[in-house]
Amino acid sequence: MMKLAAVVLLGALCIVFTGCFYMPGLRGGSAKAGISVNRSLLPANVSSVALIVGGPGMETITAQYPVGTTTATLTVPSGAARTFTILANTPSVTFGDNVTADLAPNETKVVDLTPTLTASQIIVPDYLNNQIVQVSDMKGTGWTTLIDDVNGLYPYDVDFDAQGRIYIADPNRGILWTEDITGPFSPLTGVYSPYNIYSIAMDRVRGLLYYVYSSEGCQLRRIQVTSGLDELVDLGSQGVYLNNVQGIAVDSDGFVYIANNSPGEVLKINPNPDPLYPTLMQSYSSTLSYPYDVLVNGNYIYVSDPGDIKIVRLTKDLTLVDSFSGPASDPLGGPERFVAILNKPITVIDEGGSGGDRIVSFNDMTGAGWRTYGSTGSGEGQFEFYNSMAY
Repeated sequence: MMKLAAVVLLGALCIVFTGCFYMPGLRGGSAKAGISVNRSLLPANVSSVALIVGGPGMETITAQYPVGTTTATLTVPSGAARTFTILANTPSVTFGDNVTADLAPNETKVVDLTPTLTASQIIVPDYLNNQIVQVSDMKGTGWTTLIDDVNGLYPYDVDFDAQGRIYIADPNRGILWTEDITGPFSPLTGVYSPYNIYSIAMDRVRGLLYYVYSSEGCQLRRIQVTSGLDELVDLGSQGVYLNNVQGIAVDSDGFVYIANNSPGEVLKINPNPDPLYPTLMQSYSSTLSYPYDVLVNGNYIYVSDPGDIKIVRLTKDLTLVDSFSGPASDPLGGPERFVAILNKPITVIDEGGSGGDRIVSFNDMTGAGWRTYGSTGSGEGQFEFYNSMAY
């Protein structure tokens, strides 16, 4: 928790003998923000910390602090609606929070800020190039790769937990994790099998990592990342059988969405409180050919379908809203995996078209904000995804 104690400086605000008074929106002097940082709320790999203060009638103040800072003082103009924003960055994610408060003369005010995971870089599993790629934007800024020269790396899917750690589905090594793009890797302990895991999805609220294990049938399992407790989500009790599942997603309520490739459907299940007796809530199959991956974004579920070369949008009750195949001037070639990204546009791996292997991002189903990045190859700005697959 970061506490901002806003203390108005006496003497600077009283200009008449009748005493000081405060009117919202009227700036009358300055205040001091005393900052106290509880480092236990942030991971050890935070690389920068900044405080931003803004509001009506004042210039925005940005203060950078050394990573180890625990106390500091910042002078802020008094007035209404002062917004305090904390940003703490690791090499791969950003933690943040903001609170708005009025700062009155002759007042001491404490504003509590609790940084939580709010944004990320773009993290892409570059499977056939045996690396994870991180970029800051769709221009490829900050291109960084993470490889494993000793044991090899086959990253098929990637996700984050609430502490910003990166989890990797590697069908040859199971589930790996790393603090950020700088590495190193560690195997996630307690996982049922170290092989044939192709899809993962983190429930950040509950600390549960869901994964699909494809050897003993196609099983949906979950593991508590702190305790290592691994559990089967027994869909057979609902008469549901999974086949060739490439993509899963979890919403903030703990509901799990599954792209069940055969018979070409998306499922919504509730695995809580007992994963051995989950509830099948809804299913959808009407317009899907080869559902590859699912994404929860806002109030909607997005499904990539490389068979029909489109993105399908559903409500959270799995009712069809619309679909999108890209702009006519630059259509999708084969939309597959939604890449690990927070607080940014919808971003998906696209291959098989004239654009080659690339990532594509867009703001909504109108195609607004359409951007592409990358080409096929093994150099900087190039990808080699899952090209041997046929739909």
